[in-house]
Amino acid sequence: MPSVAELGFAPGKSMHAYENVQALEFNAVGLLIGDRKYMWVEGAPYTYVNYKAGKQVEPGRFISQREDKCLTGIYPTLIDGGVALTFRDQDGIFVPEIEDVAGNRIPVSVWGWSGEAIDQGDEAADWGHAHIGRPVRLVAVSDEKPRFVEDDPTLGQVGFADGFAVTVGSTTAFKTINDYLSYSDKLPMPTDRARATVILDGLEVPGEDFPEDYVETITFVHDGLELVLERWKACSRCPIPDTDQTSGERSRNTRVSPALGKLGRAGTHVNVEKYGDESGLFLTQNHVVRAPKDVPNDTIFRITKDTNTKIIVKYSEGTNWVRQ
Repeated sequence: MPSVAELGFAPGKSMHAYENVQALEFNAVGLLIGDRKYMWVEGAPYTYVNYKAGKQVEPGRFISQREDKCLTGIYPTLIDGGVALTFRDQDGIFVPEIEDVAGNRIPVSVWGWSGEAIDQGDEAADWGHAHIGRPVRLVAVSDEKPRFVEDDPTLGQVGFADGFAVTVGSTTAFKTINDYLSYSDKLPMPTDRARATVILDGLEVPGEDFPEDYVETITFVHDGLELVLERWKACSRCPIPDTDQTSGERSRNTRVSPALGKLGRAGTHVNVEKYGDESGLFLTQNHVVRAPKDVPNDTIFRITKDTNTKIIVKYSEGTNWVRQ
């Protein structure tokens, strides 16, 4: 019987995630409430020096651990009226939430999406500059100018995650990876490196060490309300799973990417017309959130780690990516 092994929640994009999460809350438009609500963006033109060195980006472009591993040391905590930020317990700042009006919004971008977000002011920007090391701005999600999965309102809203509100993994997959790393005399991969939203135990697909690939839908029933997660796009991985989520270190003895390659996780999306034919290393699955259409807009759906949440899994015969 499938059960929730872990839940993931991160108020800030690429910043340190919450630990020991017990419950997640979604609204009627599929938004994981509070997740990736805040994001650092470039405050001036910048040229990458670590990830894709030489790539030039404009102000408003999102900042992530791919380029700036120091983000693992920024701990955001949601508080009524704003967010508290600390850096490795050394110093902190409270950033009051700025009103969501046109005059406070600036252009921002996350991968292929461009839109508007609420600039959180100069004090937050100065604090970020001190810790990230260059001009940056802190922005928050705009309710007035929402972001939709794949720019499609029918697929639900998403904060500043790479593209989807929910990423699903399995305990079986992480055991497979860590068994391989142990065999290769490498350190194990903590599950927080995947920054997954839901990690399920008890998925069973005969002969498959990554059973989440074959999960078509997951229905969560809590307090009589049903929330459905629909598998949509396999998650192609970057250097973040190689990054220690506390120290920011990225040493050869903790690299996960080579393990994924050796375990046959290199491939392309089935839908190359939509997602391209570039090869990737796949781990976990991105899901679209489907709430019932006949519920009031203020309905809150919950997924919990305890037995109060019933889980129903529907499997597919195939998956959405192919091995190379």
